[in-house]
Amino acid sequence: MNKPKAYVGIDPGKGGAAALLAEDSLPRVEDWPGDPTAAATILKDWALEYDIQLVALESVHAMPKQGVASTFRFGQNLGQWEGVLAGLGLPCVMPRPKEWQRGLVRPSDGKDPKERSLKVARRLFPDAELHRKKDHGRADALLMAWWAKQQ
Repeated sequence: MNKPKAYVGIDPGKGGAAALLAEDSLPRVEDWPGDPTAAATILKDWALEYDIQLVALESVHAMPKQGVASTFRFGQNLGQWEGVLAGLGLPCVMPRPKEWQRGLVRPSDGKDPKERSLKVARRLFPDAELHRKKDHGRADALLMAWWAKQQ
């Protein structure tokens, strides 16, 4: 039996998420569960159901004026997602935000980068649960999955 093709986007931030886009279903989004074992379970379950063609894991770096502890935690989250993807053998690319946003998220979509991502994701995925301002991690994950599908 052939599994449907799917694409995954991951925002590795504290308020991040993983999103799956498949041709046979509505988008699926899971918030960062807080630990790599739970994250592995989410991705493993998706891989059992779908033929994951590509995962886009956002390449992140420290930001000016970001605290040492939050920078360290951000790096830990990224490393945990990388380890999960490697352990599952899923094909992965790590686009920088400017790379996956190019041609998709425009400055005219809003003042704040998080607001822009939400606006674009709500337009592309009207059935997705993106009702709260804090859903920007979900929006980014969906948009990265969309970007991965275009590659």
